[in-house]
Amino acid sequence: MSTRSRRSGPRVGLLLTGILLVCGACGGGGAPPDYTAEELEAAKARLRDHARLRTFEAGKLFGDEWVARAPHDAELRGLYAYQLVGWGLSREVHEQADAILADDPDNPWGLYTKAYALLVDGEAKPAHEMALKAWDASPQPEFAFLHLRALVRDDFEAAREFMESLDEETRAWPEVLRMQAELESAARYELNDATWADSSRVTWAEFKERFPDHVLGYTRLANEAYNARRMDEWTLLMEAALELAPGSLEVRSQHWRGLWMSELLPREERLPAVEASMAAYREAIPETVEGLQGMASMYRQMEEEAHAAELEARIVESDPGSYHATLVDMEETRRVSGELYEIREEHGEDSPEYRAQLEVVRDAAYRFLERPLYNDRFKGGVYLDLFRALEAMDPVPAEELAEAIRGLVKYERLNPHITFGDAPLAMIDHTPYALEAADLVREGVPIMLERVTESRDFFDTEGEFDQALRSSLSGIYDVIGWAHFKAGHTEDGRHTLERALAIADRNRDARYHLGQVYERLAVEAEEEGDAEAVTEWLDQAEGSYIAGFGANRGENPNQTALEALYERRNGGREGIEEYLATLDERDRIRRRDRILESRVETAGTYEPFHLARLDGEMVDSADLEGKIAVLHFWGTWCGPCVIEMPEYQKLDERYRDDPEVQVLSISNDRTNDVIGEYLAKNDFDFTVLVDDNYVDRAGVNAWPTTWFVDREGYVQFVQIGTALKLDEEFSWRIEAIREDTSSP
Repeated sequence: MSTRSRRSGPRVGLLLTGILLVCGACGGGGAPPDYTAEELEAAKARLRDHARLRTFEAGKLFGDEWVARAPHDAELRGLYAYQLVGWGLSREVHEQADAILADDPDNPWGLYTKAYALLVDGEAKPAHEMALKAWDASPQPEFAFLHLRALVRDDFEAAREFMESLDEETRAWPEVLRMQAELESAARYELNDATWADSSRVTWAEFKERFPDHVLGYTRLANEAYNARRMDEWTLLMEAALELAPGSLEVRSQHWRGLWMSELLPREERLPAVEASMAAYREAIPETVEGLQGMASMYRQMEEEAHAAELEARIVESDPGSYHATLVDMEETRRVSGELYEIREEHGEDSPEYRAQLEVVRDAAYRFLERPLYNDRFKGGVYLDLFRALEAMDPVPAEELAEAIRGLVKYERLNPHITFGDAPLAMIDHTPYALEAADLVREGVPIMLERVTESRDFFDTEGEFDQALRSSLSGIYDVIGWAHFKAGHTEDGRHTLERALAIADRNRDARYHLGQVYERLAVEAEEEGDAEAVTEWLDQAEGSYIAGFGANRGENPNQTALEALYERRNGGREGIEEYLATLDERDRIRRRDRILESRVETAGTYEPFHLARLDGEMVDSADLEGKIAVLHFWGTWCGPCVIEMPEYQKLDERYRDDPEVQVLSISNDRTNDVIGEYLAKNDFDFTVLVDDNYVDRAGVNAWPTTWFVDREGYVQFVQIGTALKLDEEFSWRIEAIREDTSSP
């Protein structure tokens, strides 16, 4: 295998630096520089110091001064750009790259800086390609680091190969050793092997020992200690990190979160401890908008709204239209959207409180979109909030909704199933722009299919991936077919919807939409006096609704339509309960068969654990031997988890006194207080074990996840994601295991 070395690099780098110094001294016949070559090199060294200490606030201030003094030094600009990256300033990083490349389009520091700008924008592939060009031109530690950092986001295996291609001298650079630890951490998920977490921990320990003046060695190990709730170790590591970098917002923020969220201190002592650390930070660094933003964010987390608002007002006043001012403006939209969710949970969607809050969300979104913004990065999320609020209004403001959806399509890419699925459907149902909605979906087809393809590694088999691909394609045809139907093109709509179901016959929405088409055709046949055709179309409509009938989260339009059709054909509701019960039982049998067929083909054991309950009592997995165990991984932060916890409580109560079954939940919430408050608020009393980083060791990376373990300790069923009817479906698995293990 070929190797890459830095040994051919320094001569090129020094030559470039010398040329740039000459240009800086005499370019354009201007005045000579007000610094010596030694002072310039010292300035670069100081910027590297800020990088290793993560003191980006001071680093940016220092870089501002030196770039103004030595604007033609490419290396200086590149090192300064890294400080800007620490602030999240995409536009300014682009400006630095453009300034370097304007002088020399092939300058490796210019390529490096442009690569960082692309990475900040989320463009990993062009970023690592450009960083590689910089590395090939002049092997510098920063270039290798950036290439790896971007490459691991785009192609994990290629990143590993590049790392292996480096010689020992290059791999000893702190930047490259850091990426070795990062790659090992990523391998834990990419390779689904929890032992890589241990490898990463060992590499970070080596990093700390070899480079004791680099703050990341301390903070990364502190983070691992925190997740494992080794708070004495966390305290020592954070103290060392703060001694090295008292003016680092990154380090301080980690310290503040640890003080506030852990049980290291009594609750009444946490706020004073955080504020004492904030005061020490302010003493160590001149005031910056970055620092104000970090402290405001922490105050928000601690629900100290007045303090947060005061700091945010200073940000907007001092630097309106800046990145940080945009973050402040964004905070308002997030806050009111969060309040909308809370009001819905407490009062319901039909309450006057909820209806009033929809208007608050709408107005906040409009205010954000009307303000001078740093860039368009957050517009997609705001348009998403706006769309959801407008769609929920009664009546729906059609023109406003259409404009919101157009903005959503232009700016939102994180949720293509909404942008090119739910939103166009809403445009079809609530506005006169059905055919425009179909065009929007066609525009989004490449994006949606790319997203499915990118998720290929998450599927265990080709069959599961094929099912996901078919589901996505079926959804596309469903929306387009529904658009044609609503636009008056009934036959085009019917054929397109039938195609959607030919691709994925379990598409609930397509079943409903096709049933509606069949009912329209029945009306047309009735107008023509064709009684036989009326019966045939209504039979097909009923069949379509029945196929879409069944257990589903949320309202099922097929059931509503089926009830209406039953009344139409039978002249009333007499007998409808028996009719629906028959369909419900048919669906129940079908779901049970599918669940029992999902048994793990080759059952394996799971990672042993020794975890604490909320009351401190320890539970050892060895104690489960001889019992059927249900291990349910969840967290209060996980929306889907919280939705199904009432059903989980029922399951726990069902088996609580069963000596053969043990139902346990494992929460990876940050503190016991959060879990306890959630349980008390909802009157839940199921057993909760507190995660000590066990989820990493066990390879759990999706929530909720549930294991169903037999008496010998083998995982027989795995449920990832929410269940339609948890109590019922979990009990089917438990009883299937019981039946197997009790058979002679």
